[in-house]
Amino acid sequence: MQKEENKKEFFTLLSDTTFKRMFKDEDSRFFFEKVIKYYSKLDLEGYELYDNEINSGNNARDYRLDILLKKDRDFIIVEMNKDVSERVLIKNRMYLFLIAGGGLEKGEDFVKMKTALINFNNSLYKIKPDAINVDYTLRNEKYNDVIDDIKIHNIYLESLKNVRYNGSNEEETFAAMMIASSYEEMREIANGCEEALYIVDKLERLAEDDKFRTDYNVELVRRKEINSARLDGYDDGYENGYDAGTKAREKEIAKNLLKKGVSSKIVSESTGLSEEEINNLIEELNS
Repeated sequence: MQKEENKKEFFTLLSDTTFKRMFKDEDSRFFFEKVIKYYSKLDLEGYELYDNEINSGNNARDYRLDILLKKDRDFIIVEMNKDVSERVLIKNRMYLFLIAGGGLEKGEDFVKMKTALINFNNSLYKIKPDAINVDYTLRNEKYNDVIDDIKIHNIYLESLKNVRYNGSNEEETFAAMMIASSYEEMREIANGCEEALYIVDKLERLAEDDKFRTDYNVELVRRKEINSARLDGYDDGYENGYDAGTKAREKEIAKNLLKKGVSSKIVSESTGLSEEEINNLIEELNS
């Protein structure tokens, strides 16, 4: 009887725990790969999961970064942002520039590599309602040329809330399913699409995995604790790792970007450093 009740428990794809589990499973990764290729034009074929200190098997550390993929010297970061905000987007850009810094830090002789960040955002976040995919590239302010080896792709999922499968919009259907609030709604969006229904069945089967249910519930509790801390006015720096070590890393990333010719405004927005801190770094570099 207990197992029957568990099968009814809904696990949203917006959850970091669910997203990572489904993405890391080779049988369900296609679901995300098709959406990413459709909206960002990035083909993930040949990319492999890259586990390191940032994206490890440690549950606590895994909260810092969702998915990191690598092919040769190219990297792709994929983030599922259930509660997107400016703080979250800055944090994600920090991870992007941290990875890209492996090539940037060598100055003029830096190793050529491409790094991309894909944000699945559960909010329109100040974007007009018909904006689904918003891409960003960095520009060298001095020479006004585009730095095409670092890119950001934002996919705003709520723009797809009325999408239903019509026989030719599979990728949009998959993206719309990510913000469904029940298995019934997911099946309604799938509207007979076999690959989409496969994902729904796979999600329901996760209810039989005790470890997954535990990890999922731990994430829910953690989110509540973070929200409570914010409401009570406590510093939630532990969420984003804003300690002395992180501040030093922010400055190092900022230096690398400034060396690359990225404008001080973009560096400030991407690292969270103040205008004064950026100016101090510029003076330090010039000296």
